[in-house]
Amino acid sequence: MSLRNPERGLFSVKGLIFSLGLIASFIFVGVLYGGLIRPAADKAALAQSYGVEGASSSSGIFVILKDYEQQVCISLFLWGIMILVYKFILVHSEATALGRFAPESEGIDAEPEVDLLSGSRSISRERAGKLSDEIDEKSARPDLKNKILPYVMARGLERYHMTGNVPETTETIMGRLEVASEQQESELSMLRYLVWAIPSIGFIGTVRGIGVALHRADEALQGDISGVTNALGVAFNSTLVALIISIVLMLLIHLLQSGQEGLILRVQTFCREQIIDKLYDRDEEEAEIEIKIKNTPDVPRVQKDTTLK
Repeated sequence: MSLRNPERGLFSVKGLIFSLGLIASFIFVGVLYGGLIRPAADKAALAQSYGVEGASSSSGIFVILKDYEQQVCISLFLWGIMILVYKFILVHSEATALGRFAPESEGIDAEPEVDLLSGSRSISRERAGKLSDEIDEKSARPDLKNKILPYVMARGLERYHMTGNVPETTETIMGRLEVASEQQESELSMLRYLVWAIPSIGFIGTVRGIGVALHRADEALQGDISGVTNALGVAFNSTLVALIISIVLMLLIHLLQSGQEGLILRVQTFCREQIIDKLYDRDEEEAEIEIKIKNTPDVPRVQKDTTLK
């Protein structure tokens, strides 16, 4: 078992979302634009040219979305939503695994998947080895495979079984949790790139619209301002759509990151309270016993009076 994402390759769930999901989003949005948005925008422009204001105002949203920059932004937004849904499902599955091992801490009325203490108040080295094997066996199930909590528990108990040292066990557990946190953080890089790329594409539309407007400035001087207004509409609409999409996407990313960080903290709290605090270091215990023996004052022996009276 590894904390690394086991889903690799084109035909894994992650591979399908990151490759085919991108293609599917562009195809879907392209069909939507070709069949609905651009025809409705053309009808609105034609109605406006004939002075039918009611038809134009009712199709204003299609006029705002009709350009290619908006199409690309919406396609990337749909792809980002696919990635976010996948990440939220992973966080939920990790929380479900935590609830199976720690039902009391999660407010669930059920028996834990593994009884850590088994009637005793502490975990011995022998018990730690058996628990590690038991957790590894349960982690082979599809619903618990590659989950963070069972992996961290098994590796920490295995370390304690091998060394009997509580600080080393603590370092092992916290180190695995830190790796899991860093992995979750690194997997958000694509979403953060989308948050940067979408406004950039909107600004490209702005530059393109302003350039076209400047190119048609001579038409405006002659009295025909329709070309300039249409070009400025492209400039402002692309920026408007891109900024709105990026705001929504950033909000969802923050919600996802908050859920991931909360999950790691809950796992850390469980490991601290239910595993680390229940371990005892035999070397320290023996050292404390030796210190107590050395500090215990010698009891004077009572000499018996053997003198005959």
